Amino acid sequence: MQIRINVKGASRRKAAIVQMVREYPDRTMTVEEFLAETVKQSLAQFREKREAGEVLRLFSKEELEDKASLGKVAYGSLMDDRDPDGEKAVKAALQGFEDGIAALFADGVRYTDLKEKMELHEQSEVTFVRLTFLAGRMW
Repeated sequence: MQIRINVKGASRRKAAIVQMVREYPDRTMTVEEFLAETVKQSLAQFREKREAGEVLRLFSKEELEDKASLGKVAYGSLMDDRDPDGEKAVKAALQGFEDGIAALFADGVRYTDLKEKMELHEQSEVTFVRLTFLAGRMW
């Protein structure tokens, strides 16, 4: 089944909301299973982009402006050519969810426990919100 994924973050350098459509198994999943599947799909997408060389992305006006605002324009090649470890990536995502670094909403319902069952259907909308923690001192 196709599910719409939204990723929201508090970054000023990139788009506030990134949207994509992903294909998931047509069955009830726990939050843990859904996160693991999402990480696996993201790693597969990363590997495909890396192999393709991202030639078209190099010349995108938005990409150049974004990198210029950071003070460094590079050609998009990764210095580290090691393949990411899928198991470690899944563990890190699950740990981040448990630690509250990311919030997960599906069709307007917030999920906070990895063992909760997610009632997803065709064209469900899932939103990940990367939370920003504020730190500082009181004067």
